[in-house]
This record gives sequence, C-alpha cells and structure tokens, in this order.
Amino acid sequence: MQAKENAMGKIHHLFVIDPIESLNIKLDSSLRMARALRNLGHEVSVCEATQIEWLSREVCASCVASELRFEQHSIESMRIGPAQRRRLDFYTAIHMRKDPPYDMSYIACTWLLDSAVTRGVRVFNSPSALRNYNEKLSIFRFPDATRDGLVSSQVEPLLAFLDGPAAGDAILKPLTLFGGRGVLRLNRQLMSDDQIKHILLEETHHGQDLRLIQAFDSRIFEGEVRAFTVGGEALGWCIKRPQGGNFLANTRSGATLEAYTPSAADLALVKNVAGELMKDGVFLVGFDIIGGFVSEINITSPRLLHAVADTRDYYQEIAQRIDESLKRRLAV
Repeated sequence: MQAKENAMGKIHHLFVIDPIESLNIKLDSSLRMARALRNLGHEVSVCEATQIEWLSREVCASCVASELRFEQHSIESMRIGPAQRRRLDFYTAIHMRKDPPYDMSYIACTWLLDSAVTRGVRVFNSPSALRNYNEKLSIFRFPDATRDGLVSSQVEPLLAFLDGPAAGDAILKPLTLFGGRGVLRLNRQLMSDDQIKHILLEETHHGQDLRLIQAFDSRIFEGEVRAFTVGGEALGWCIKRPQGGNFLANTRSGATLEAYTPSAADLALVKNVAGELMKDGVFLVGFDIIGGFVSEINITSPRLLHAVADTRDYYQEIAQRIDESLKRRLAV
C-alpha cells in the first residue's frame, strides 16, 4: 500500500524527537528540516517516542502529536499547536530523530514504526536499518573503508588487540552511546598494565558488555571530517577540530567546525558506502572520517554540521531532496 497525499493535496510529516525543551536549538537539525519542509508547503507535526502507542484492533500504531508552524524564517518563531491523536498512516513520511541512547526503549519504538511501514508510510531512516546498523559496529560491513577493529566483552582479546594491531595505543568505545560519551584512550606509554586491565574490567562490566577497540589514529588532532549524505549523495562537508589536546572531535567536547573541501578519494568513499546504505532504507547519514577512513556511520539522528561562515541553505536542499523522493513514490 502506497502512502498518499492527505486532504487538500498536502504531504504530512511526523518528526519523532526528544522533548523540545531538551534540544540544542542552535545546533538542532530536526527543527530546521521541519521548517524547510514547511517552506515547501508540507505540513509538519512532532511527537516524542513515548507518545506512540498501538491499540491491538487498529491496523497500525498511533501517536499524540502537535503541529509545528514557523511565523518567521527562524527556529525561535516556532509555534506548537494542540496535541491530537492520529494513526501513523495519516502521515506521508515519518522522521525518526530521537537521539540515542540506543536502548530497548529505542528499539521498541522502531517496532511500532514498522507498523506504519506496512501501511505504505516512508520512514526516514527505516526502522529495520535503525535496528540492524549500529552506529559504531556498522563500519564492520565496509572493511575496506575502515580501520581494523575488534568487538569483544572479554579482557584478554581486547588486550591482545591493544598490543597487536593497535601497537599499544587504542580507542575503546561503547556501542550504544553517542557524541563521544564513554570513549576512552588506552595507551601503554601513559598507563600501567594494571590501570588498563582495571579500565577494561570496569568498561565491560567484568566480561558482560561489548566494547569496540581500534588503533588510535593521531590524525584526529588534525580534525575529523563530517560528511552528510541525503539519498545516497553527499550534500555537506566540514571538519571538526579538537581543542586543547582533546582527542574527541565532538562539538559537545569543544571541537570547532571549519570548512572542508573533500578530495576525490573522500567523495568516492562516501558515495560508495552511502549507496549501499540506501539499499536498506538509510536516507540520511552523517559520516565521521579520520585519515581517509570511516570511523562512525551515524544514522539514528545524524546532524548536518557546517562551518559558522558557511551560509549555504543546506536544510532547504535536504527538504527538496525529501520532497522529490516522496513525490516519486507517490507517483508510482
């Protein structure tokens, strides 16, 4: 069943987001995407994941959502309408924009969103992809595009990787967090054997929780490239430069955003991986790249990052690509 335009030929979008009061308005991509879609004449509503429910006798889940309007060309002019209950198949498209943590509550929400997919609603990014492509682990699907790594919950294999492929200097990451949270550096020259073993035991909860380990790449101090793709094609590029000797290139850790011109190798790398992801319904992707290798593939709620001086209207371009994709589907 194909999703159709609703009353008066309107395309209706639902954004599943975190509480609006918790969003970083200066950096938030979701509300800017919503405003850009409104500029194209689309209708936009928002709800939280906790406002989605499924009554067994209904053909799909429902939500309690509020319509968004923007009185001017700024996010601050946003006005939120009264909440109303609608079935998810009322919407032409749903945008799953809730941030991690990627826990069972997050996964349960994707189960409910699946019920909309069966009714012909387009979900960006697809619920099945959100479940199957862990943001840290999905790089393993593209071994030629990434540096070697190991995922394990056991201390001895992690130590063996640290002393072998990582040459005594490694990055340790949890699989379910974001924004640099929980990322640690293990370095034989700076830490004792007991310290490293203690960290691994603590981080894996004594062999119960998985962690990803990769060799530390000192090129991170030169910056981490962020590429943002829409529909399998690169749209925006920037470089995140850590500050004060920090190895975390996240804005929440103080990294600055600067303009970046991709090389031919960068373009080919991103186009190849983004094209493969598109086959599984991953329409919006934020790639992190260090030294020519993909370090993370962000699909849960990827942000479009760009240098402060970059005034290009990326969000209008995103909205146009979404509009074109939906209208091609509606025309089938």
